Amino acid sequence: MSKIKEKLLLKVFLPISERVIGTNAHTWYRQISLMSNWSADQLADWQKAQLQEFVKHAYYHTIYYKNLFDSLGLNPSDIQSAEDLKKLPVINKAIINAHYDELIPDNLQQFKYRKGKTGGTTGEPMLYLCDENTWGYVTAAKIFHWKRVGYHYGDKFAAMGSSSLFSQKPPLVRRIYDKLRNEYPMNAVNLTDELCQQYVETIKREGIHYLYGYAAALFTFTKYVKDKGIDLTQIKAVFSTSENLTDYYRKTMEETYCCKVMDCYGARDAGITAYESARGVYQVGYNAIAEVVDEIEPNTGSLLSTNFLNYSFPLIRYQLGDEVELASSVYDNEYNGQVIKRVMGRTSDVMRLGNGHHLTATGFSMIMKEFDVVAFDFQKLGDLKLLLRIQPVPDKYTKDQEDKIKKTFLKYLGEDCSLDIEYVEKFEPLKNGKRRYFYNEIGEQKA
Repeated sequence: MSKIKEKLLLKVFLPISERVIGTNAHTWYRQISLMSNWSADQLADWQKAQLQEFVKHAYYHTIYYKNLFDSLGLNPSDIQSAEDLKKLPVINKAIINAHYDELIPDNLQQFKYRKGKTGGTTGEPMLYLCDENTWGYVTAAKIFHWKRVGYHYGDKFAAMGSSSLFSQKPPLVRRIYDKLRNEYPMNAVNLTDELCQQYVETIKREGIHYLYGYAAALFTFTKYVKDKGIDLTQIKAVFSTSENLTDYYRKTMEETYCCKVMDCYGARDAGITAYESARGVYQVGYNAIAEVVDEIEPNTGSLLSTNFLNYSFPLIRYQLGDEVELASSVYDNEYNGQVIKRVMGRTSDVMRLGNGHHLTATGFSMIMKEFDVVAFDFQKLGDLKLLLRIQPVPDKYTKDQEDKIKKTFLKYLGEDCSLDIEYVEKFEPLKNGKRRYFYNEIGEQKA
């Protein structure tokens, strides 16, 4: 029945609703399905052609890129492929905020677009425009990749997060659209036991089979379900996004629901997506070219994205503030595009110490999974002074574990570092409902 409903939604209702909204996810869904069967060379040729046209648009229609190319003595024709992008400097949030008007193309009226704003988790919030072509691609990619774990478009799913996952006051057309695709928004900024119980009752009553949301929110809800002995094995898959999915979070969800957990990476401002097909394999969307700079290991560093579909606000080599490890080539013929092997989180989740050591939230999450620890965060109090805060598992965590944690951490921090350990009863989420693991500056946790 769900397959029949999916066909009706994708072929009839989605195109009609998108005609009103102005998106084109149904077109991109068909295109992605076709492109997934292309050879790597075919895909590379398509991306080169798209990139060349995008660079021409940026040069001829924005003040910022016209001035940049001219100052470097470059022509649009000098950028023919992903490798040529290295001829251009990166663009980051500070530059975008300073040159916002110069990045808006003079033919903006030709494109349907939305205004967006980043949350400011890595610094000052940034305004940007996202055209409906990018929005359509990102929506289509989600449908395409979710299907790999049994989801059919129109199946009921709960979205646990805040405004970055769903609008708090959507217009009527959007409410109808959300109703058609059966999304159930569940605000997870403050997940009390009472609210978790309400969500449990809604999920059971409405027959919801999929969970989508922030990793920490999904974990908090799942922990409640597990601790209360509630049977929610009706859940067929969990889709985690927006934060690092720790091994402990993943294991808790898998054991509680007896289902697959798919980690989903994405950044709206960059127009980039990457869906987990297997552990250590995140398939990057065809609409963007990914690079890394400021490498801390080979192919590992700060992520750059060139989304060549967003003509309303062209950004070339945009440094969005995330740290990843890219596969050096097409991944064992399993996927014809780029692959991210590790998502280490925000740039703020990578800590650089005064002794030259580089630490990642993901790496330390792997260490902490060996201990009876519910959650932790790590604070840099000085170049070589750090504080580890731990929420221990009651009645299981021991002094021996503390000693082993300290010894293990100092092995990676360096013997010239000092490490203090404090214990907390519970970690509160940030105002946006997310969780932070690393705090690189004194007092940053109060922000």
